[in-house]
Amino acid sequence: MLDFMGKNALVIEDDDDIRGLLEIVLGQMGFTVTAVDTGTAGLSSAQALSPDLVTLDIGLPDVDGVSVLRELRTFHEGTVVMLSARGQQGDIDAAMAAGASGYLLKPFRPASLKQELVAILAS
Repeated sequence: MLDFMGKNALVIEDDDDIRGLLEIVLGQMGFTVTAVDTGTAGLSSAQALSPDLVTLDIGLPDVDGVSVLRELRTFHEGTVVMLSARGQQGDIDAAMAAGASGYLLKPFRPASLKQELVAILAS
């Protein structure tokens, strides 16, 4: 397994339970995790932290996640993984076209989430 000790992850997720789960999973992988619940806070945090990994929910309360991704890509080149319950091909295509490194569907199990993230980060 890859070593993520000393790496930073930013979680942008409005659902408290999912945000908490992501913090635990990423922490277990070795990341230092910062978590926020809005797209606006996510963009500010990404500028301040320059994280190695960003997980980004599409359905945020203030700004659409794909719009956040487009803005994020103007200053951040790191890995950005979209997380969404929206599995329609149009949503996936829009996220990938905006610069997503990967697209994972909710709900997910912690072990499979970890495997998927490692696969994306290793590519």
